[in-house]
Amino acid sequence: MKQMAYDIPGIKPVSLAVGAELSLLDFYPAEYKNLQSTSKNEYKGIIQRSDRNCFHIRLGESFNLPLYQFLFNEQWFIGAKLPSFLAVGADRVDPHYLIELEYFGFPSDRKCLLEDVRMIFPGDEVSVTAEALIWLDDTLPEQPGLTSSLVKPLSEGETLFNLLPKVATSLFSPFDHVFFAQVFEKVETCQESVCEILRESLPKNFGFDRHRADIFNAAHKSRKVEGIDLKGYIRKIGDQLESSWEASDKVLNRNAYLAERFYHPYVLFQLSILAAEAGKEIRVIDAENGREEETADPVFTMDDNPIVNIYESFQRVFFYGNQWIARIWFFIPPMISAKIIKRQQKYSEGEQHVCIYAVTLDYLLRFYPLKVGNVTGD
Repeated sequence: MKQMAYDIPGIKPVSLAVGAELSLLDFYPAEYKNLQSTSKNEYKGIIQRSDRNCFHIRLGESFNLPLYQFLFNEQWFIGAKLPSFLAVGADRVDPHYLIELEYFGFPSDRKCLLEDVRMIFPGDEVSVTAEALIWLDDTLPEQPGLTSSLVKPLSEGETLFNLLPKVATSLFSPFDHVFFAQVFEKVETCQESVCEILRESLPKNFGFDRHRADIFNAAHKSRKVEGIDLKGYIRKIGDQLESSWEASDKVLNRNAYLAERFYHPYVLFQLSILAAEAGKEIRVIDAENGREEETADPVFTMDDNPIVNIYESFQRVFFYGNQWIARIWFFIPPMISAKIIKRQQKYSEGEQHVCIYAVTLDYLLRFYPLKVGNVTGD
């Protein structure tokens, strides 16, 4: 098949002879390369070409840079920044990713926000049959609306509220926990090249939870979204996770297995994005023996000023936000959103919730040329 030509800055065909290999670091920006200066194999990322149409990528267990892949028109696109894939046809939001994020807190099968694009995790080996390998640098101009503060912050909560659009842009994904904004802030202010995060600080609500499900069920317009039966799909993913755990001989309990096999790799991938963009590395460490886990008051409260109030922002989405999320994917007029907020408060005490998720997804849908399903409701 004849290769497609792209007259877009940032799209770089990779020249690789049969039998040859290249280091992935050759393609990353300079600030990323500094993070992988060690020559140890567990930190390496290698591209190989075994024959004319067969490419391989192998990442070491400690490779700590973000990487995505997308196969389209017999061309294998890889890159470090998810928004870059919009330029080559990967511009449709994956509804399955959203459902899994909402009901489980993590996706299966390396899914991400863009349909058919997949994350590549440390330790992964991927082989693809394609006619060409293409690296994607930045292919989109910076979005100025997402780099300025929403309001001059007067408190920690207001500072983190201001960061929500920036974090959503960096991750190129909605998220439902203030933790990611807190890490973003820590990375930005960290004076060292390595920022340490306590394992105990990672969000703990993951896997299917009835209370969490009730919140998102209340937000969804119907039990069928974009042609997907919610109950049936959630059961399917739940069964897959259960089968995976049973196949592991249940050495770990269910929650520990889900954390180790699915949740933590996804969260660590997200953290690698936030760190790499700042030219830094995040290491998750265990607390010292005898050190008690710190407890803190909720960052966001119902009493926050309206302009920086995550609950009021959630309610404003119905009137001023993206129509698809407010009236098609979800249906959240004031009476319904008020009930959702009340239910959410009982579930997570202001830390992890549908409000942050809806607001960050709304940012992305309004600022980027993303395609979604039925935007008219017909």
